[in-house]
Amino acid sequence: MKKRFIVLMCAIFILGGGALYFFKFTYYGQEVLYDVFGGTNLHLVSDIKELYWFDVHHRNDPTAPIFGRIEKTLIEFNPDLILVEGGADTFEGSRGEAIYAGESSFATYLANKNGMMVEDIEPSFSRQIEYLQSKYKADDILAMYLIRQICSERMLDNNSGWDFDTELLHLTQFLINNGLDYKSKTLECVLNTVNTVLPGNMDNTNWRDVDFRALNDVYANKSGVLYPIYNDITNYRNIYLIELLKEKKNTYNRIYIVMGGGHLDDTKEQLEQLYSD
Repeated sequence: MKKRFIVLMCAIFILGGGALYFFKFTYYGQEVLYDVFGGTNLHLVSDIKELYWFDVHHRNDPTAPIFGRIEKTLIEFNPDLILVEGGADTFEGSRGEAIYAGESSFATYLANKNGMMVEDIEPSFSRQIEYLQSKYKADDILAMYLIRQICSERMLDNNSGWDFDTELLHLTQFLINNGLDYKSKTLECVLNTVNTVLPGNMDNTNWRDVDFRALNDVYANKSGVLYPIYNDITNYRNIYLIELLKEKKNTYNRIYIVMGGGHLDDTKEQLEQLYSD
């Protein structure tokens, strides 16, 4: 039976620089994942130590070529450790279920099928919440994650099956279960938390119509009121993965990573330095 787990991603726009990243996060394996445009895979070699980072360009469409490319590169590289994001190392299920759950779950499926070691490249989500809560208010943390999720849904060509009220309450409960000190679980309070940082009110009748750029800028633009939280947790995850790779490099010779290109852009110089030693 497939374990249920949460996949957490981000939505990043880099305009004018030739790159455009779309990340989506959801929970319970539903409608997972994201697209990345403009990236390339990274392969680093230092004596007998090698690192291969598969830079994601993905949909959870079973006909998408991304899955064939992951399988081909992973099998050819023959890693002794595979690192995936968002807790996908716990995935259990069929090939079809893995594809539906996204690229990290698919990599875990391949690892299990081929007897390869697979681990998470990120800190646990409860640890991320603990870190954020030491610096920011719970209401602002919740607002950032909920608005990020709404933006992710807006990126999809077909979001007709996404129930705005239900999904916001589900995500709020998930955050609370992972340690967020948010006291209320009512829809009214959750919407008030979101709308406090928006120029206008958003609900299940108009969430598809709110100006997308203005909504995204609330957390993804440097001038956005929630940008410090978004930027802080992104940096926290990046620092964690670099420290993890320093540790894993001592034990494993061939490490294969499946993770979004935004993190690769942020850490590429440090990775190159790590594998130049």
